[in-house]
Amino acid sequence: MARRLGFSGKQGLFAGLLLCLLLPPLQGWLNMKIFRTAPLVGYQAPAPRPTLSWDSLRTNTYQPALERYLTEHIGFHDRFIRPRNQLAYSLFGQVKVNEVLVGRNGVLFEEAPIRSALGQNVVSEAERQQHIARFKILQDTLARRGKLLVFVIAPSKAAFYPELLPAEYRQGWAQPSNARLYGPEMRAAGINLVDFGARFRQWKDTAAYPLFPRGGIHWSLYGVTEAAKVLFPYLEERGHFDLPDFRPTGLEVTTTTRYTDNDMVRAMNLVWDPAAFPMAYPTIVFEAPKPGQRRPRLLVVGDSFVWNLIEHYPYLDHLFADDSHFWYYNQQVQWRRHNGQLAGETDVARLDRKAQLLTHDVVLVLFNEHNLLSFDSGFSEAALQAFAPPAPAAAAAR
Repeated sequence: MARRLGFSGKQGLFAGLLLCLLLPPLQGWLNMKIFRTAPLVGYQAPAPRPTLSWDSLRTNTYQPALERYLTEHIGFHDRFIRPRNQLAYSLFGQVKVNEVLVGRNGVLFEEAPIRSALGQNVVSEAERQQHIARFKILQDTLARRGKLLVFVIAPSKAAFYPELLPAEYRQGWAQPSNARLYGPEMRAAGINLVDFGARFRQWKDTAAYPLFPRGGIHWSLYGVTEAAKVLFPYLEERGHFDLPDFRPTGLEVTTTTRYTDNDMVRAMNLVWDPAAFPMAYPTIVFEAPKPGQRRPRLLVVGDSFVWNLIEHYPYLDHLFADDSHFWYYNQQVQWRRHNGQLAGETDVARLDRKAQLLTHDVVLVLFNEHNLLSFDSGFSEAALQAFAPPAPAAAAAR
């Protein structure tokens, strides 16, 4: 009797296979309440649940949309992404992230900055001169009102490590990039310029620690601290003010990366991270303002390279006034937050630009070399329009 009631090997195998088939839909149906899975890093617009209609069936759009939706919502979908990505990377050197490429020595790059560094999207000389002339007019306009305007070019990893690019991109430099053309031309026009693209390439062979990480997009945290030693004295000199003091008090070297020094690797969603360069993390102490020192009101207009000066090494928080701001790509106000919230309008297009510019003492425009394709994301053009006198009323028709 016991023998007849027991499970045979075949029955056990069948039960196991049945469980494997049932668990994924149950996991998805119960919204991952059986087993919790770690969320994947990065952003992808989730597939919406398609609506069944005669038109969607007739045009064959319903079936593919439903397939994508079910694929994304099946149980354990995210849990199996990491092993798949790990196998592709470890066995074939493939990265399952759009536009991320593996260069020599496992150094990661984005494809678009590589093309920019190779000079494959250079803007015309006429367009460059138009941007430069406009920016210089704005610089002079603000200077007459006691405001300092400075352009900062952040370095590009692709231009910094040309010898480590993927093999298909190491065939040679087609022509000078936008950054290599803009820098000398802006300086010749008298623009207040700090070109960290050129400076980082000068520091490359003498820097004590990596200025760019192996698995990150942005300048390293060590590179940011080196840039700070140049940027803030420059602002003090041009602005005729004395900022609060800061100084390094220590330094830790580790292969455990922090903050943005591993942002591309995190987006790869691997089971385990590839080896990193030994990265340096200085400890910075910010001192309270002394007599004669002040924290000016700062407006920063720029890209994601600005965040390393705010979040991870909070130079801007400590050196500038509490009513300072960051306009991300000249579109969204993203700093400063008070009690975790942004007060007031956050859409730059809806702001009174003239009033905003006159409220701040220093305007810092900071874009990475790759983003010079759009120069300053329309900032100087919109600012000059705000300062332009109102057009006279049209004369009455005769």
